[in-house]
Amino acid sequence: MPFLNRHHGYELIEEANCVQEVYSKNRNEVEFTIIGYRRSLKTQFYNIFCFMLLGIPHLIFESFPKLKALRFSKCALEIAEIILVIDNHGQPTLIEMETQSICLLLDLPTNVRYFNYRHTKFIWQPIQRRFVTVDELLSSSTLDALLENTYGLNESEYKIRYDIYGPNKIEVEIKSYWTLLVEEVLNLFYAFQAFSVILWLVDEYMLYAICIILLTIFSSITSLIQTRKQSEALHDLVESSKCHNVSVLRKAPKSKPDIIKIEPVDLVPGDLIVLPPANFILPCDVVLLTGQCIVNESVLTGESVPVTKTALHSGSELYDPETHKRHTLFAGTHMIQTRFYGGENVFARVVRTGFSTTKGSLVKSILFPTPVGLKFYKDSLKFVFFLFTVAVTGMAYCLYLYISRNADLKDIIVRTLDIVTIVVPPALPAAMTVGILYSQERLKKIGIFCISPPRINVCGRVKIACFDKTGTLTDDGLDMSYVIPSKDQQFLDPVTDVSTLDSNSEFVQAMATCHSLTTVDDVLCGDPLDMSVFDFTQWEMEEPGANENARYDMLAPTVVKPPKHSIEKITEPENFEVPFEIGILRQFPFSSTLQCMSVIAKSLQKHHMVAYTKGAPEKIRGMCKPETLPHDYDVKLAEFTARGYRVIAVAYKNLSGKFSWKDAQKVKRDVIEQDLNFLGLLIMQNPLKVETAPVISTLRSANIRTVMITGDNILTAISVAYDCGMLRSHDDVFVLTASNDEVDTRFMLERTGLNRSTDNVVINFDSSHHHIAVDGRTWSKLKYCYPEAVPDLLVKTTIFARFQPDQKAEVVTHLQELDYIVSMVGDGANDCGALKAAHVGVSLSPAEASVAAPFTSKIQNISCIVNLLLEGRCALVTSFAIFKYMALYSLIQFFTILILYRQHSLLGDYQFLFIDLIITTSLAVTIGRQGPPEKLCPQRPPSSLVAAKNVIPLLLQITACALFQLGAMYMLFQQSWFQPIPDDVTEPQIVSWENLVLFTVSCYQYIILASVYSKGMPYRERLRTNYLFVLSAVSLTVFVTWLLIYPCKKMAELMELIATTPDEEEKFMFRVHLLIFPTLHLLIAVSIEAFISDQQWLKRCIQCLKRKSKPKNKYKRLLQQRNTFPWLNTIST
Repeated sequence: MPFLNRHHGYELIEEANCVQEVYSKNRNEVEFTIIGYRRSLKTQFYNIFCFMLLGIPHLIFESFPKLKALRFSKCALEIAEIILVIDNHGQPTLIEMETQSICLLLDLPTNVRYFNYRHTKFIWQPIQRRFVTVDELLSSSTLDALLENTYGLNESEYKIRYDIYGPNKIEVEIKSYWTLLVEEVLNLFYAFQAFSVILWLVDEYMLYAICIILLTIFSSITSLIQTRKQSEALHDLVESSKCHNVSVLRKAPKSKPDIIKIEPVDLVPGDLIVLPPANFILPCDVVLLTGQCIVNESVLTGESVPVTKTALHSGSELYDPETHKRHTLFAGTHMIQTRFYGGENVFARVVRTGFSTTKGSLVKSILFPTPVGLKFYKDSLKFVFFLFTVAVTGMAYCLYLYISRNADLKDIIVRTLDIVTIVVPPALPAAMTVGILYSQERLKKIGIFCISPPRINVCGRVKIACFDKTGTLTDDGLDMSYVIPSKDQQFLDPVTDVSTLDSNSEFVQAMATCHSLTTVDDVLCGDPLDMSVFDFTQWEMEEPGANENARYDMLAPTVVKPPKHSIEKITEPENFEVPFEIGILRQFPFSSTLQCMSVIAKSLQKHHMVAYTKGAPEKIRGMCKPETLPHDYDVKLAEFTARGYRVIAVAYKNLSGKFSWKDAQKVKRDVIEQDLNFLGLLIMQNPLKVETAPVISTLRSANIRTVMITGDNILTAISVAYDCGMLRSHDDVFVLTASNDEVDTRFMLERTGLNRSTDNVVINFDSSHHHIAVDGRTWSKLKYCYPEAVPDLLVKTTIFARFQPDQKAEVVTHLQELDYIVSMVGDGANDCGALKAAHVGVSLSPAEASVAAPFTSKIQNISCIVNLLLEGRCALVTSFAIFKYMALYSLIQFFTILILYRQHSLLGDYQFLFIDLIITTSLAVTIGRQGPPEKLCPQRPPSSLVAAKNVIPLLLQITACALFQLGAMYMLFQQSWFQPIPDDVTEPQIVSWENLVLFTVSCYQYIILASVYSKGMPYRERLRTNYLFVLSAVSLTVFVTWLLIYPCKKMAELMELIATTPDEEEKFMFRVHLLIFPTLHLLIAVSIEAFISDQQWLKRCIQCLKRKSKPKNKYKRLLQQRNTFPWLNTIST
């Protein structure tokens, strides 16, 4: 079995001896890069350096992974000891190379070098001089090859594969509390905390240091418990879908193969397993070789409707789990029951195990989520760097101040380093997550579950909302309106009552047999469309046992038969002993690519088999003989689809009398689905969900663009878009179509209903009344012929119809490339790719544990997207508010400390405790408790912290804080009774008027700014609804006012403040007059936010000064710079 140069999904290309890039086959972009390193003298120097500096360099390297590789020397991959893997998001991972002894195979040496990256094993292939995944070692199998080996693996083959692939297990590691503690503590945050505590202990802030130690321990324990619970929850989810024993066919040397029982963990690709009759959890991905299975895949897709899986057909094409998913049973899914042959087992072949399975891939997407590239997080790092710069400036001032006073070296060091602990708040990272945690809790209460909390903030920036149609905008179920039979190339009158049709007609029998329905616990279930059509026929369905197969060539088929009153009409008396029933011998399941399904059936009253096909009218037309199609086929189709009906075409073909059951099981699908006879149309209604139109209206009012990405007919999709308000009554819709000739690269735009070509149409990009609709075939051809036209198409297209699942994901990805923040709402079945690709993917699923998308909604309509956007905006604004508040809190304390240093004073131990633990903590935590408003506003919240529109008001607030502190000190200096602290004191004096003024004024500032940043509308509820915050702010204000005006003696002593005495009226009045400063500060702080920060004039002024001529978003530039389709003028007819 030779190596493959390509592996399904990936192509590995060696760029240099020490670097290898892993390319995505589908998107032709680098998935990750592999770089080789080995230990050298640098490693030894690093170890010595760490030892000398008490491990501090190690903490820095652990906190900044990109620096880790500096310890090693780059080398060729073939001699590498350490592997650096950098993914396409720039995230680096250092991995130790390992060696394994395996059987000599495929030109591999006995000792194989390999590494594991995110649960994928990469083995060094010395001949090709590159790393290959284990799936590449064994060549991909054709369908015929999978069907040929019916004896299973022998022991030697099994041993080889087990050595290569390893055990079949998806393990979510639950780390011990000790391991979690070490990982938690060994980072820069805790190093900074330890540094701060040591500094405070040296400075004799004993109580404060002890409180911080206790809080840090409490925080660490809470974090450890939370992390452990999350790991246990995911571990339990994985473990819940495990089975105990599996029956495997094992080839014996000289005898028939044996069926043995083994543990699921011992399965390897290539194993032949025997599926039990019912209630079985699949331990790995398998392809069905015989029989049929009914499977519930809700844990993977969110789709709760059972799916019928059929046996793999023969063919020379390569097997692909996605292409052949109707024949593939996926790990973790629940097999409800199997369909038996007479006395035979149902066999399936293992194709993927462990983390290579679909379930494994989904678990990996949770363990290693795609980083959310929100600008806010990058900007917050820039702002922290700014705070460090401020800290360095303050440290320089302290150095100058204390050196000029000839202070002790200890005091100089302690006071200087203390500035860093003040300016950069250690609690900042934790505080920024408060808004997300509250939003996640509120979403959970209304039935929306999130497996990636950082994406909640991304919801606040959504610019375009994409929707699937069936089951999302419309109901799952379909109502049969009527059927239109065809005869002699003419459509007959519509029929609403099936009893008026002859049950012996091919049209009725096609409706009764061409489906994938099954019975589970005596209840008919399956696709809603199939259910609706079958119910319309009023026929009955039976699934006989294995002993009732004699009349059907050893097959136990699904049997359908008309109601009893119809049997009497179609059965002759002399033939009454032969019951009128039809056996379904073979199913060709619905294919998203082919957009149709077929069955092979046989009636006991006929001597030949019949093939029935139903599907998209556009596809069925190409499969039918032209002489059987009505002349007005396209006109009728356009008439019904334009009125919003779901139209299904039906056709049939009589098979030869020599066509046997074995032929039916082996025949290829394309042989059946050609030269068909057209039978008629099924006209169905797919009513809108009640909530759809109001939600679309809400999104439009909020300036969020809405589009539909569906697999349905393009005219039906347009009609639904008009009904739900995605298209308004006065909007023009143009259908873009490509020529049916593969060589012809011309395209045409037609206005729906008017049938006018582009010669009479000018599409105005600036107009919101012009929309384009495109189907999947045209999309693919346009991408191939004119890829530069895709961005132009995307900014004006509202309807994407007849799109296959991979095309849906393509649309989402291309929209993201135009700088749209994209949301996608779907039912989780055919939309999995698009849901995972979107910034905000929402699966409408009753299963809370579904991992089909980052968000899962038990609200089975699109109103969930409004809730998500409201919570996202609320969480994002809250994150901004808390960040600004924490930054200003640090700077306020920074100003206070610098001024007190200048005046030979300090804040006391209890004062620090009161500010940091009582005021700041209580306000920062309660700021995030404000929920979202009831309505979406047209403006999106800001996404950048460092944008001038945000920075200017922030700088004004900082300036106001500094000026009011200086103003209060100036007022103190003007008092005739005031005596400043002498310059010749050797120790800072805490109990002083300078301390009292700055402590109380700064306390008011913390409360004022927290209140200012707790503003409500338009992204949060009004401040008065946040009862805990209001209570905290009012209580703290009253308490600080009491401390300022007339504290009792014991409280004054505890807080190290100057007490008030009754006989000092002048000093008492000074305390009262000091309230002027917080009052004025409140007015100015509110004014800055109300008249500067929240106003558009500031943004316009900044744009004018910057002379911004073009929007920063690509889609906005496209809308501005082009009023027509330049590419269309050259390729349209």
